[in-house]
Amino acid sequence: MSGGADLRRVLDRHWAELDLTPLGPEAALRTSSLPVVTEHGPVSAATDGNSLRHLLIPLRGRRRIPTGRIGGTLRVTERALEDEETYGRFADIVCIRRDLDDVFTGLCADVLVALEADGRHPYRTTLAVVNRWRQLFSGVPRALTETQEVGLAGELSVLLRLLDKDPGAVSLWTGPEGACHDFSDGCYAVEVKSTYTTSERRTFDVHGLDQLEPPQGGRLMLAWYRFERTPRGRTVGELAAEVARLCVDESELWLRLARAGYRRGQTDEEGALRLSPVEERWYEVDEAFPRLTTPSLRKPVPDGLLDVRYTVDLTGVHSPMLDHPAVEAFLEEVGRTP
Repeated sequence: MSGGADLRRVLDRHWAELDLTPLGPEAALRTSSLPVVTEHGPVSAATDGNSLRHLLIPLRGRRRIPTGRIGGTLRVTERALEDEETYGRFADIVCIRRDLDDVFTGLCADVLVALEADGRHPYRTTLAVVNRWRQLFSGVPRALTETQEVGLAGELSVLLRLLDKDPGAVSLWTGPEGACHDFSDGCYAVEVKSTYTTSERRTFDVHGLDQLEPPQGGRLMLAWYRFERTPRGRTVGELAAEVARLCVDESELWLRLARAGYRRGQTDEEGALRLSPVEERWYEVDEAFPRLTTPSLRKPVPDGLLDVRYTVDLTGVHSPMLDHPAVEAFLEEVGRTP
């Protein structure tokens, strides 16, 4: 079975070669069969007169497929083709925005991986993959605020450290999935707080009564970063690209980044926020660490109280700040839980 990175290269090569091929006067697409064959025939790459990239999934029988937009910028049509390389009915999947070519290539590589594993129902398998990626094609993303960029920079910094120990650690990044902690394996967890300020204050905001509650029977670490804006700093996009180079499941990374509000290239324009870490502190969140949790309250949370937010000042924390070996030892354990 081919890997996703190998199939990305195969797709890029086919699309690049197709773009150099003249488009016939009667033809809507240039097509090229890919080295992935389903029970209904081979999958094909294609490009059109506008150099938009297409993936053609073979269909069998007379059953019609739903057509239209998926997520705003993906389009699915049913197409009948006959040329020297391609014959039959196909589901034609195309991204109508060229700035999302890299993301579309990742989606198509995931489709090919899935079809190599099970090619019995190619269209059904393709739709299952497309639905995972739907959020990345849901239209023009909102610009991240500086606070959001700083928060992502801190989380990606921790993710880089985890990937150095396990190239599959993207699965531990649970914050974008709606979990109460930014990283967790169910037993060991890390909550990341980041600030971008010229102030010497070491404070951060906590949202909810469970954010500083360790997993049941487990341990929770707080990672606090202070960033400053410098010309030699890195953008969120550059940090994300470094993470992508280290992880084994790049598609899962981009999906989680999209859920966190970021898409590839979103912060790479001229004048983008470039951040350098100037201070980093790690603490174990234990009984001595100042926090509010449901068990620490004398009375149950009143009905109708929807949210609790408070600020922690690290200068008042009596728990010891962890040194580098202690942090590394903890990160070695994250993801090792059976």
